[in-house]
Order: sequence, then C-alpha cells, then structure tokens
Amino acid sequence: MFVTYMKFNFVDKISNYLGRAILWIFRINVNFEDNVKIDGHTTVQVRRWNPDTNSYGDWSYLAKDKHNLFVDAGRDFLSAQMFTNTSAGTRGAGYIALTENGTAPAAGDTTLTSEITTNGLGRADATTKTHTAGATTTVIEHTFTASASFSTVQKSGLFNASSSGTLVCENTFTSTALATNDQIKVTWTITHS
Repeated sequence: MFVTYMKFNFVDKISNYLGRAILWIFRINVNFEDNVKIDGHTTVQVRRWNPDTNSYGDWSYLAKDKHNLFVDAGRDFLSAQMFTNTSAGTRGAGYIALTENGTAPAAGDTTLTSEITTNGLGRADATTKTHTAGATTTVIEHTFTASASFSTVQKSGLFNASSSGTLVCENTFTSTALATNDQIKVTWTITHS
C-alpha cells in the first residue's frame, strides 16, 4: 500500500480547494493541517460619574487586551456550535456577566462565582456583537452603569444565556470600586485563525 503525505501551504483558498479536488480525483491520501486556533482577549474600561459637573470623565483601562481563558465547557460549547449541534436556534455566547470574586479563572469553571445580579451590573445581552464576513475577529461588548456602589468588581464571564447557561470564557482585571452612575465597559475580542 502506497500512501503519499503532502502538506500544502497555499496562500489563497482557491488553490487549496483546487489542490484538494485534484487529489480527490487521483485518490491520493493527504493529511491537511489547517492549524485552526481560537484565542481571545478582554479589555475592561471604567469611567467615573462626576456629580459636580453632571458628566462622565474619560475612560481608563483596568485591563487591555488581556488573554482570556476558554474554560472546558466553553470549548465543548464551541465545538457543538460548529460541528455537532443538530437543533436550530442555539444561542451564541453574547451575554456578559461581572463579579466581585477575585479567584483566578480555571478551565473547570462552569459558573462565575458570586455573579452580580443587581444594581445595573447584572448579566446583560451585549449591545455590540460584530463580525465581518471573511474576517477572523468577533467583538462582543457591553457598557454597564452602576445604580449602586460596588467595592471590588474584578472578573467577567461570557455566557450563552441570560441566566445559567454555558460559561464560555472568563477573565480577571484590575479590581475597581464603582459609585452610583459609574460605568464599566467590557470588550471580549475572539480571534480564530
């Protein structure tokens, strides 16, 4: 039995598809390596409400492009969404949650410990969800406005439901206190290449 191993590294996809078609026609066994990778980063910003001027100050960073953790359940969810889900209508991971819990993210996490559920910081359907066809980046972003004080907001999670659901990613950021009307903006950037 003769098996040919070839690795194609064509720049454009048309050449790749043409190459696959030719190999299929001639029944040549080939091991293609697509090297698909999914990675993500989180940016968190805060701006303070100034009651004296009745306006917001400038945004300041609590975390900028910090590598996030895809938890085990999140990897399983993405795999099901891309390949094994047979029921239509499964919701993507577009809900952002916050917590004052500072425990480091772990691959086995399935919930966001002590998730905030009140006073303007409860889990929210992100107001920005963008992806350009053919691009490798998706951005999921939401700005929360505190309606009460919080002392140590410091971690965020990305879910596929407004409550419970699957925790897909989580990340910590510099702990911050929030007063009434302060805003915190969380941006998840997911890159697949």
